[in-house]
Amino acid sequence: MVFLNISICLVVFETKVSVASAEIWHKINLLEIFYFCYFFAEDITIFVDIMAKNYFKSYVWLLETLQSRGPLTLKQIQELWLKSSVNDERKPLAPRTFANHIASIADTFDIDIVCDRRDNTYSIDNKEGLDGHGLRAWMLDSLCMNSLLSESAGLRDRIIFENVPSNHQFLTKLIQAIRDNRKVRVTYKGYTMGQEMTYDLEPYFIREFKRRWYLYAHKDYDKDHDPHMYALDRMSEMEVLAETFEIPKSIDAEEWFSPIYGVRKYPDMKRERVVLKVYGKQVKYFRSLPLHHSQEEIETQEDFSIFTYHLAPDYDFRQDILSFGDKVEVLEPRLLRDEIMKYVSRILNIYEEIR
Repeated sequence: MVFLNISICLVVFETKVSVASAEIWHKINLLEIFYFCYFFAEDITIFVDIMAKNYFKSYVWLLETLQSRGPLTLKQIQELWLKSSVNDERKPLAPRTFANHIASIADTFDIDIVCDRRDNTYSIDNKEGLDGHGLRAWMLDSLCMNSLLSESAGLRDRIIFENVPSNHQFLTKLIQAIRDNRKVRVTYKGYTMGQEMTYDLEPYFIREFKRRWYLYAHKDYDKDHDPHMYALDRMSEMEVLAETFEIPKSIDAEEWFSPIYGVRKYPDMKRERVVLKVYGKQVKYFRSLPLHHSQEEIETQEDFSIFTYHLAPDYDFRQDILSFGDKVEVLEPRLLRDEIMKYVSRILNIYEEIR
């Protein structure tokens, strides 16, 4: 279980940080702070100026309040602020301070809080960006969760998080390298490799999938510029190099991942129309948590629904289809249906041999 206790300062200025009795000065942005604290809060103590700390908590509280409650007047926000445990000294929220918070949140989180003059209520303007699966939404959700846990210490033993068994210490290095377009030297041993290898890589992007973090990077000596996948939990060493690189303009992370379901991408992978027949209560799970962003429900019956997808049905997709057992049937394409049938036959043979 990982519990967070982030007491940090938003910095567009220099912040003094004491880590394991060693003092360092460093200019860092919000994303670096978040990763630094998210993965190492249990092992380090971070001391910051108390005013900056309180302002940060105020920003997160304001965003979480508007996100969960919807549009509010300044008076309603002020009343909630007086009752909040974040407001230790029970100080009122002055209109000028509130306006400063709005400006700081826009600069720091790239989130606009706007006022509807028809009823003088405040709300998050670009809320759709917080409801997706992007980095900002994930980061803000995590910070808001930490804020809620900090306010309700008694709930800490009743809210359980999944542990992600990746080498977290490499994430901060990778983020810095990606931000600065600097190469990294990685010592790596994949599960099919006989021995460790050391690569100089150009890190393009990182991704979390099924409780593992993956780096997608270009090898120095590869003629093409296509990124290859490296799992962080299979790395033993990493060094950020001084040498820089440029990402080809043809490489766009969202477009590159668009046809992929899992983590692997091969040159011969092609997007196909996949049709699934989903039975019983499993339909509701598919509606509430789509398998892929291309999912569409094209037919609805009392006992089943038909869903379509446009993706490359890779290994991870096949494994997930099998995990649903007899609640999901592949209708198209025929090749994928035959592959699933072969898996099912092998599983059946294994269990018949045991009898």
